[in-house]
Formats: sequence, C-alpha cells, structure tokens
Amino acid sequence: MQVIEDIKLANGVEMPRLFQGLPLIMGLKDINLNQFKQIIENSYNANIKGLDTSHDYGKSESFIGKSIKMLVNEGLIEHDDFFITSKIGNAQQYEGNIENYVDTSLKTLGLEQLDLMLLHWPVPDHYIENWKKLEKIYRKGKVKAIGIANARVRHLKAMEDVAEIMPHVVQTEIHPFNVCEDLQEYCKSKHIALQACSSLCLMITLVKENPILLQLGVKYNKSVAQIMLRWNIQCGIAPIFRAFKTHHIQEISEIFSFEITKEDMNLISTLNQNFRYHPESSNCAGF
Repeated sequence: MQVIEDIKLANGVEMPRLFQGLPLIMGLKDINLNQFKQIIENSYNANIKGLDTSHDYGKSESFIGKSIKMLVNEGLIEHDDFFITSKIGNAQQYEGNIENYVDTSLKTLGLEQLDLMLLHWPVPDHYIENWKKLEKIYRKGKVKAIGIANARVRHLKAMEDVAEIMPHVVQTEIHPFNVCEDLQEYCKSKHIALQACSSLCLMITLVKENPILLQLGVKYNKSVAQIMLRWNIQCGIAPIFRAFKTHHIQEISEIFSFEITKEDMNLISTLNQNFRYHPESSNCAGF
C-alpha cells in the first residue's frame, strides 16, 4: 500500500491529503447503514483516511459513528484510523451555544476528541463571536484543530484583529474553475491548511466535457476526476470528493500514482472562471 505523507497543521496535528465527503442529504438521504458502512470500509481499504461530515448532513455523523464502531468490533480497523472533520451549521451559530453542538457531535460520532471542527460558514454578525467560543472549546481539548469553511480573505483578515488562534484549516470550494488564487496565497503566508470541498463539481457538464481536461486525461491515461483532484493535491490542498461505488473510490485513490507537469498545472489553472457549484449567497444570507 502506498504511503501518503500527511499535511502538518500549524499546531503539529497531521491531516490526510484526501477526504471522502459524506453528506447524507438530497439524493443520498435514503442510503442505509450497511451501505454506508461499506463505503467507509472501501475508503479505508483504498487508503483514504479523511472523512468529512457536518451537523447539517442528515444522518452522516450518526452513520459514521456506528459504521466505525462496527468495523472496529469486526477487527477490520482501529478506532483512530480515520481523521474526521465536522462542522457547526448556520442555525447553530445563530443560537450561539456551539459547545453543546460540539458535545453532540462527539457523542454521535463515538469520539472523546474530534480531529477538526469548522464553522460551516462565516455567518455575518455571528462568526467572529462563535470563533472565540470555538477557541475555548479547542483549549479544553475537545477538538484537535479548528477552522472555518467557505471563508474569503476578507473574513480571515477580520478574524486576525480579534483571534488568539487563527484557523488551522480553511475549507472552501476550490477546483480548476474556481482557483481562489488570493485565498491560496493568503493561507500559505499564514500557515493555514486548505481543504477543497465540491472539488469535482459533481461532474457537471462544464467539468466532464471540458476539452482541456479531456486532453490531459488522455495524456496521463487518467479520468477527468483524477486530473482535477491531482491538480488540488499539487496545489498543496486536501480535496474532498464524493464517491460511493467501490470502483470510483479505487479510482480516486490512484491520484497519488502520477504527477502533472508544471506546464499542465498552469494550463489547468487557466480554466478559472470564479465558478462556484454552491453559490455563497444561497447558503449564507448576507455573505
């Protein structure tokens, strides 16, 4: 099995370079526990140790906790084999008592300590205050690392003025059609790790029929999905993908078996059009 070097966060915690996203919402809400457990097991067997979830992702946290417990009891994995990211949703930020939701996530996931907890969005008038609360939760040792999702540079600069601990991780939508060059540069300068959600844009037509990505797929004998995820990896970003079929999970795991040239990396970056699959304005009012 190929050994993949983790990303070391600013506080020394090591984070995997690749995450399986597990939002049990929309078309996936009817998946059952046994099917979900198989996804977790297949991810583990493919050496994919990062799992991404949220309080807002339906039964996701519950199914992760139950699946890991079953796999541990079957002797197939150890309890700490996975690095789990979860998030505090907008509704929870409005309520303000976020520690209760952290405690609930820990209980649901069957953990004493979570690897990474994020604020899901920089909710206007709330995210700064909630960040201070998340700092206190981190100091209590309930989470190994903290961060924020869907933040732009302006949000992070506002946090600089008041935060005692800057985010260890920022998660946002990054892919060749939304390069976020300013955010990449800012986070690199501040030693903040990046996770890329929606890294494949659910393979919409814009992505899967792009001629440049198709040409590069032929050149490297890889799929468009593998090219896109490898681009993120070589940018120093940990991409989050969503693949539930066994052969798709195996395909994704093979992104560490090749390297894109510098020239082709630059070519892929020219696809940028600031396109977001998940528009900010529809997910966070007043963004």
